Amino acid sequence: MLDLTTAFATFPVLETERFLLRAVTLDDVATMFRIMSDPQVTRYFGMLPMATPAEAQERVQMIQTAFQEQTGVRWAIADRANGQLIGTCGFWRLIKPHDRAEIGYELAQAWWGQGVMTEALAAMLQFGFTRMGLHSVEAQIHPDNSGSRRVLEKLGFVQEGYFRENYFDKVEARFTDTAVYSLLKQRWMSRAAS
Repeated sequence: MLDLTTAFATFPVLETERFLLRAVTLDDVATMFRIMSDPQVTRYFGMLPMATPAEAQERVQMIQTAFQEQTGVRWAIADRANGQLIGTCGFWRLIKPHDRAEIGYELAQAWWGQGVMTEALAAMLQFGFTRMGLHSVEAQIHPDNSGSRRVLEKLGFVQEGYFRENYFDKVEARFTDTAVYSLLKQRWMSRAAS
C-alpha cells in the first residue's frame, strides 16, 4: 500500500556510489536552465528547450510543490565529488489507488553514456518499492530514445505497450508514438536479491 505520509515526512536523500540524490532547490535554477535549455537533453521530452531562467525557476517550484502536496517526488542528481547538479529523476503521476507511479528523468549531455541514470534510478526504485510502497512503476518514452530504452531494460523494465500517435510532440510539431515500459515490485526485489 502506498505510504507517502511516512516516506515524505522529510525529503528522502539517497546516496549511491558516485551521486547524491537530494532535494531540488532554488540554488539549482542556473544549472537546471543550462541542462534544460540544451535541445539534445529535451529532444525526447516533447517540449521545447527552456528559453529563460524563469522557466527553470518555475520547474524548481513545481517540483517542490509536488513533494509538499505528496503528488510526486523528484531528486536532484548531484555529483558527490563536487555537489554539481547533473540532472534530475523522480516519480510523478502517482496513481494512489493502484500503488503505481510513472518515472521521469533527464541528464546533462556531458554525463551521457557513463551509467549515471542506471545508478540513480536504481536507488530511486529501491526507495519507491521499499519505502513508498509502490507495486509497479511505468515509464513512457519516445520510441526513438534508444538511450532511455537501454537504461530501462538494464533495470528490469519490460515494454508492455505501444501507442501510435498518442502524443503531440512540440519539438517535432506532430503526433508521435509512445512506448510504455513497466516494472513490478516482485521483479525488482527478485533482481535486487540476486
